Amino acid sequence: MQTVDHPKNSYHQYLSGGGEMGELTRTFDWSSTVLGAPENWSQSLLTTVSIILNSRFPMFLWWGPELIQFYNDAYRPSLGNEGKHPMALGQRGEECWPEIWPVIKPLIDQVMAGGESTWSEDQLIPIYRNGKLENVYWTFSYSRVNNEYGKPGGVLVICNETTKQINSYHELELAKDELEFAITSAELGTWDLNPATGKFIGNERLKSWFGLPPDSEIELSRAIDVIAEQDRERVTNAIQAAIAVENGGSYDIEYTIINPLDPMPRHVRAKGKAMFNYKKEVFRFSGVMLDITEQKKDEMRKNDFIGMVSHELKTPLTSLTGYIQMLMIKTRKIDDDFMTPALVKMNAQIRRMTGLINGFLNISRLESGKIQINKQSFCLNELIRQIIEETEMTTSGYEINFECPNSLTLFADRDKIAAVISNLLSNAIKYSPKGRKVDIKCRQEDDKLHFSIRDEGMGIKPHDLQRLFDRFYRIETKHTENISGFGIGLYLSAEIIAHHKGRIWVESQSGVGSTFFFELPLA
Repeated sequence: MQTVDHPKNSYHQYLSGGGEMGELTRTFDWSSTVLGAPENWSQSLLTTVSIILNSRFPMFLWWGPELIQFYNDAYRPSLGNEGKHPMALGQRGEECWPEIWPVIKPLIDQVMAGGESTWSEDQLIPIYRNGKLENVYWTFSYSRVNNEYGKPGGVLVICNETTKQINSYHELELAKDELEFAITSAELGTWDLNPATGKFIGNERLKSWFGLPPDSEIELSRAIDVIAEQDRERVTNAIQAAIAVENGGSYDIEYTIINPLDPMPRHVRAKGKAMFNYKKEVFRFSGVMLDITEQKKDEMRKNDFIGMVSHELKTPLTSLTGYIQMLMIKTRKIDDDFMTPALVKMNAQIRRMTGLINGFLNISRLESGKIQINKQSFCLNELIRQIIEETEMTTSGYEINFECPNSLTLFADRDKIAAVISNLLSNAIKYSPKGRKVDIKCRQEDDKLHFSIRDEGMGIKPHDLQRLFDRFYRIETKHTENISGFGIGLYLSAEIIAHHKGRIWVESQSGVGSTFFFELPLA
């Protein structure tokens, strides 16, 4: 034990403060250790302990040949909630750390022998804490502290536990490996665009699809040049829309690639998300790309099949319609109370079947890009009245009100606009109890036609509104179980309106009713 010549009780000022560990250090029975009472400690030891207790950085001290231990509040959490604390204070190092002593003792000996300070970064040193042996990572240095005679008196440990950071890194690496595995398994292309430079990086799969070089960064314009000419402007506009903060940053588009190294067209779907900083400036735009070539081929084959079947079915239905109309003319002469109504109903069912077949035929044409819009001028008032009369022939118990200017002329595909109006009216009746009203209105607003049809039916819930115009989507409730349909009417209506450069939408309240609208340019 070393003694120094300094005033009695002056040690108190060195051991002041220090939070929990300061209090424990002051109240500890040091006379039971080889160090003896604090009033006999050396100036070097007192100064070092004072620095440790009042530091907010994790510090630990071994002192003397027995390596008696000191530590501060910042180091305290590294000992865990159960285990070495508070017994580690004043304890001999070998008694405190039996599980890691073979690892750390050589480092201590090196410093105590006068060697250079040690440095270890993110080193795994398992310790016993919280009632078990835990894997703990540390970044630390061991430095010599000289005694009053200039000789090594102890080892100061300045350390930082990095367990959380290392575990987070391992979790990130694991997540990265899992993501790469998922991307590889799903055969996805990935891309990451820097909007500031107009350059992007992509994985090998994406570059092979576009026939691009293995450069780390590639000009976006080089990728745009590979896109099929009819799709380039649409893709460019979609990118510009996605990186505009007011649009939310979402990107989802399908297009065709014509790789100069492989002239076979490749259909892809790209999905991405733009990221914005606090200034609402885009700083990153990344996403994935999926090859949907086979899916597109399957759709084309399916559409061709539907188109062929629909076309073939129309021929016998046309003949059947002709025979029924001839029978209807003959039954008028004999005034048969059964035959005439029966033939009217048969004719209505054939028209309904014809409408379904035309719907499937139009869908196949839409999706194959073969649908034709044959525009002509016609009186909208006359068309709507005709549709109402045909509907009333097969439907009773509804009050259909109609308001439309007689002079309103529309330049559009008469048959396809008729299909839209007929479908909306049919839905209004199908989803409304008998005895309710259906209001049809149309008017001119500036250079546009504004059409609406309101019912007093079951209404539509908010979660169904988002998908109402999707292909094959039907509202499934106990009220719709017995209502026939394939979910193509509204999808087809929306596509027809879009091909006329118009828009269609709906407003609805569940249990109250719905109003469907569409707008079309008049000229």
